[in-house]
Amino acid sequence: MILVINLGLKSIRAIIFDYDGRRVATAARRVNSRLVGDWVEQDAGEWTDKMFEVVKEAVDAAGSRSALRYVTVSCSSSCLIPVDSSMQPTSRVIMVSDKRAVAEGELIGKNTDFQDLADRYGYAASQYSQMARILWLKNNEPEAYARTAKFLAPNDFLIGLLTGGLAVTDPLNAEKLFYDHEANGYPAHLYAAFGLSTDTLPRCVPIGENVGPIAAPVAEKMGIANSPEVVVGTYDAICSVFGTGVASPGQICDVSGTVTSVRMYSDQPFSDPHKRVVAQHFPPTDGYLIGGSNNLGGGLIEWAKTCFYKDTANPYEVIQSESAAADAGRSGIVFLPHLLGARAPSWKADARGGFFGLERHHGRGDLMRAIFESIGFSIRDFVEIFREIGTVPEMITASGGLAQIPVANEIKATITGLPYHFMDEFESTSLGAAIIVMCAVEVFPSYIDACRETVATRQIFLPRRQDQAYYEDMYGLYRELTDAVDPLHETRKKIVTQHRSSLADYIENL
Repeated sequence: MILVINLGLKSIRAIIFDYDGRRVATAARRVNSRLVGDWVEQDAGEWTDKMFEVVKEAVDAAGSRSALRYVTVSCSSSCLIPVDSSMQPTSRVIMVSDKRAVAEGELIGKNTDFQDLADRYGYAASQYSQMARILWLKNNEPEAYARTAKFLAPNDFLIGLLTGGLAVTDPLNAEKLFYDHEANGYPAHLYAAFGLSTDTLPRCVPIGENVGPIAAPVAEKMGIANSPEVVVGTYDAICSVFGTGVASPGQICDVSGTVTSVRMYSDQPFSDPHKRVVAQHFPPTDGYLIGGSNNLGGGLIEWAKTCFYKDTANPYEVIQSESAAADAGRSGIVFLPHLLGARAPSWKADARGGFFGLERHHGRGDLMRAIFESIGFSIRDFVEIFREIGTVPEMITASGGLAQIPVANEIKATITGLPYHFMDEFESTSLGAAIIVMCAVEVFPSYIDACRETVATRQIFLPRRQDQAYYEDMYGLYRELTDAVDPLHETRKKIVTQHRSSLADYIENL
């Protein structure tokens, strides 16, 4: 059996699969975030404590402890954990949607060494870049920076805990640190230009690499009787591609957990001149995963639930019924969904949300449907880019919490014009991580075979032809509105910043 430790943005899970891809046991704990302005942080110490709890619970539930052969992890990407030589965090985790390092990202983007990497790999320097965050830490928390031995991603950190201190990463997580594949290493000159050292970065090893057994004290604390091998996987958005059965050209994966991640599998590379999406080579299949992630999806629905359905029993059932009752063509509302700014494909950190077209007769069902439509429009943005590549989009798989709401799948199928496959296994990210392990140890000869044998579709949602003309027009309005509002986001930010500063000065002088 295979133990997968899956750390998302809101929870940490331990899931045990057999070699047929069947879930044997599951345990989960919630993890907490701290949001202050543009800062989004978590506590890696909380991750550690809860990892031990969930693994022990899952192992106890599964029984037959000696049957565990392999352990792997899959976590959110683009989160930065600085640790000392004992793998203890020196500062709080800077999370994926954190926007504190704007100035550092802009500075890196102007460097000629970086521009060379950007031309070759499509890298983008922004406040979301791991290197920008490292530089921010150096500039703003020098004591924590001085105590830091390694800067890790969540995958790397948990592997370090499992192995007793090994600092390794996979090639796709390494790309977040601007890894130079041609040189087979990190760009030392680029880091040195900002007073940083690549010695603080984890060693890059292949996806599927067996890095040895779990450390004995760790196994004992987790209640694992034997010594399963630790296999390096990659981050959650990539794992979920295979966990939803996407392994052939033209297939698209839509994982709407807390954020929405969209990837298309292609057999040919793509260099986006506008830096909207990334095209990542996946060495185990020699294919390419093209797409990106945005700051919406399930988190958007959680926000709406809190705002509109706070005291409602069975809120998701009510959301489903009210959104379905608000038929397409009735409301004419457009929702701009960027409550935390926009990542791929528009990359506008200052973008914010809003409803357009509200009338007195509108109710919360109309607002919820507009929210679902906005997520569909954002996925349509990806599909339009995919059509530029040469690989023809054929179908989309749906997984994550948002996929549990049927009306969301119906709307997205209609807006994109592609059939939506709702997957049978809810834990698609963890299943994908297990598939990576099974292919690495040759349980299956290929990813296509592994997906065929372990992944199943529960329901297919087809585009509603009678609604497609309406959504075609509304998508055009969504694009026009987005373009028109974009310049105003900066104006809004200046006003808010100015008056927050004035209020702070007033309070200080009281």
